[in-house]
Amino acid sequence: MVRVLIVDDHSLMRRAVREVIEKEVDMQVVAEACNGQEAELQAMETQPDVVLMDVDMPDCTGFEATERVLACSPNSRVVIFTSAHQEQLLFQAIQKGAMGYITKDIEPDALIHAIRCAARNDLCIPGAFATQVLAYLRSSWKVNSVYGGLMSSAVSYRTPRRTIHMSVGGETTLTDASSNLPRPLTDREKQILDLMRKGRKNREIALELAIAESTVHKHVQNIFEKLHARNRTEAIYLTTAEG
Repeated sequence: MVRVLIVDDHSLMRRAVREVIEKEVDMQVVAEACNGQEAELQAMETQPDVVLMDVDMPDCTGFEATERVLACSPNSRVVIFTSAHQEQLLFQAIQKGAMGYITKDIEPDALIHAIRCAARNDLCIPGAFATQVLAYLRSSWKVNSVYGGLMSSAVSYRTPRRTIHMSVGGETTLTDASSNLPRPLTDREKQILDLMRKGRKNREIALELAIAESTVHKHVQNIFEKLHARNRTEAIYLTTAEG
């Protein structure tokens, strides 16, 4: 069951999206939020699999809310859900850790497709932006394969996020990944990362490995530092993308 949190300051939009999602037998809307603060609280309480995140909200942007949500619910995948067709916002979404960027004029089937992409850790973007994004990726990493199915409104693929940046002028650039290569993990760190992939919390990992929870915490921090990851989701995502 894919558990979804809907974040949008318009109740009518939340209701419409809920109706689309709850027609799927393997999806469930576990909570709704009308602003970033409420999104953070709901994410902390429900730990959703996927968060549909509006960009324009009264208290903060969807990008700021994305960082808050991932900080308190690191295994969640955020999909930016907006009315704006802007390439620079797409790259800002990816930079903040989002797993997708879709627009509100999307067809119901494509919305479900985007949620499924995020749930399986695939990045989903509007088809109109696919050419630019893939050009950036090929020039920087010489990407050899594209993952996921191509639909009329979206294409999904995997790629490391840590070298995607926004320049001051709003132009999107990809920095050379060779200056920020990850360092190898120890056997214990790999073991802990595997348990993180299974959704284990620090306390559960400590019990399973018969070590102190504080030791697990230190190993997790070392994993983040070595992989240049900001949270569990990104650490798992980066090692999956590069493996």
